[in-house]
Amino acid sequence: MNELLNWLLQQKGSLRTYVEFQDRALALRADAPEQAALLRLLADLAGRFVEAYDRQPLSAEIAGRALDRLASLLGKAAAGSAADPKAQLALLNEVGVSELV
Repeated sequence: MNELLNWLLQQKGSLRTYVEFQDRALALRADAPEQAALLRLLADLAGRFVEAYDRQPLSAEIAGRALDRLASLLGKAAAGSAADPKAQLALLNEVGVSELV
């Protein structure tokens, strides 16, 4: 998770960032099966954002907010806030109802 977060924090937030994030998150599931559900939800979140702006202009403001939100959610996961079952479920639910748009 930390490696994925570090990579994300270095990105500018173009649509390509979200496509690559989705690919990286899905690939990471094999190395972190205990985080598979969370990684799937984060990947789906990034994918929905890409679909929402496919072939449409993406303003710097929207891109910045989306990148901040995704980094915040990933940061919570990387910080271990999902260590106990209740916190893990809360984080899964937060990601499950989140949108980057």
